[in-house]
Amino acid sequence: MKKKYVWLFLLLLAAAIAVGSRTEVAGFLRRNFAATFSEVLPSEPTKLRARYLKKHPQELNIAVFGPWDYYARQGFILDKAVQLAIDEVNAAGGILGRRVNPVWVDNGNYSAIAQEQAEKLAADPSIFAVLGPVTSGRVLQFNSLFGDAGLPEVAPLAQSERINRDRTNALLFMPIASDLAESRALAAWAEREKRNNFLILNDDSRFPMSYGSCVEQSFYEKDLLVYGRVLFDQSSKKNYIRDQVLQYLDYFPVQNIIYLSKTGDASDYADLADRVFTWLPEGTLYFNEFTTLDRLLKIRLDRNRVFVPAAIPLNEANRAELRKFLKMENYERDFLSLIAYRSVHIFADAIRQAGTLEPGRIAETMRTGVMQTPLGEFRFSADGFEADPPLEILSLEELEKRWRAIAAE
Repeated sequence: MKKKYVWLFLLLLAAAIAVGSRTEVAGFLRRNFAATFSEVLPSEPTKLRARYLKKHPQELNIAVFGPWDYYARQGFILDKAVQLAIDEVNAAGGILGRRVNPVWVDNGNYSAIAQEQAEKLAADPSIFAVLGPVTSGRVLQFNSLFGDAGLPEVAPLAQSERINRDRTNALLFMPIASDLAESRALAAWAEREKRNNFLILNDDSRFPMSYGSCVEQSFYEKDLLVYGRVLFDQSSKKNYIRDQVLQYLDYFPVQNIIYLSKTGDASDYADLADRVFTWLPEGTLYFNEFTTLDRLLKIRLDRNRVFVPAAIPLNEANRAELRKFLKMENYERDFLSLIAYRSVHIFADAIRQAGTLEPGRIAETMRTGVMQTPLGEFRFSADGFEADPPLEILSLEELEKRWRAIAAE
């Protein structure tokens, strides 16, 4: 009986809107109707996107949104990796019979430009999904902008625990280990290797649940000592970081350095590494995976004392795929390009498994399914990050050894 009254109310409301479409009362009713039922009724961008897909049954436009030129300067061939994956998807028949068309959008690593571009993408009915905006800062900047527009969003390099904590964006996924998962892997490694007395160099510690705070939390859980954090940003000069580190070394028995920058070029800090190792005869320097092996090797100082996490297993099972990258021009043996490549295949396989282009169904498949990629199976955690990431903490010497084994005929 109650359902009948609800439907009667909706019919009367619709009639009132139709009769008095130009009156103030009708405007009031329309606004309140939209506000009340916006969560269950398709949004205007979603409806326009559905119409576009119906009119263009042979194509699927995916925006590839990030600071591509900036990353290229840092040694990451993310754009080439994404294009390679898209070419492979299309060669295998596309997605549900549609050819994937990448729509490249370079935000230049500038916040204002990225915001303007994101708003245009969210309003563009020809765009089905967004690969990007890549990093945590940009994902947090836009919050649920893409999700509100009904756009599935895959942010391959976004690791911050602050992302989507309230799960307000059901269409957002980060196919990478979270900051906390990586921090716990590092803490477990430090405990196992009996390393202690750390100093953190960190470029995002101004925020709660930052990478640096995740590392501190994980180390404290293992009763490992962190003396402090040196905070810096893209405008900080090398001498500033070096001088801050040396001050800590003057006052505290620091034995190990953890370098967590996601903005800088590792080779720029060879001078820092030189000075740190002078002071730390038994110490180590740890870089996160936002570095390239080739540039880290330029440090050339006790390479078995510089460590990074292997975000994708460098093993025989992945050999064929990894060798494709070794043949690519300017590939500097980084993991970010591999993660971006895998992300395309994860999303493509999720759509195939869902058997539909309905965003909600695709998201549900990504949350609960097992996606097949050329680099192995992939699962998402409840928070939208990689579930149980197989991180290994390896020295540069070991990393180079494994890459050479992959390259060998």
